[in-house]
Amino acid sequence: MKRDAGRKIDAALHRLAQVQPEPGLEGRIRARLDQESARIRKSPSARLRKFFFEQRIAFAAASAAVGCVVIVIGSVQHSRQKALEGAMPASGIHLAAPESGVGAASGTHISPQPIAAPEHGRARSERSATSGRATVSKDAHKPSGVAVPESPEPQKP
Repeated sequence: MKRDAGRKIDAALHRLAQVQPEPGLEGRIRARLDQESARIRKSPSARLRKFFFEQRIAFAAASAAVGCVVIVIGSVQHSRQKALEGAMPASGIHLAAPESGVGAASGTHISPQPIAAPEHGRARSERSATSGRATVSKDAHKPSGVAVPESPEPQKP
């Protein structure tokens, strides 16, 4: 029984493999595809889609151009404003803009008034290194609640 079903299937596949299409099939298929694409191109929805695609391209190009113009104008205005405020120092010191509240990490802040040297000739804080470690003197003023480890005694050579 299985052999008969297998023979029938083989015979059907053999007949199917021997079938040739009618002459001119490719031409009919090509004509049908051309006719269908022409019908789609003439439809209002296709024309509307094409119109909006072209509008999107034009809008994107116009937006990019306006953005470039805004950047250039802003840069020129910023440069003019800085030139009016005063010439930049030749030493490479970068001053932060006073109105921004935020300066560059490399910005140097110049004091509006001179800073007087301390009376006793010592800076507010001193750091002395012993064998690569910072030491904190015992009589140094430390805020309450700040734990500072004891410094090792300096070794005498």
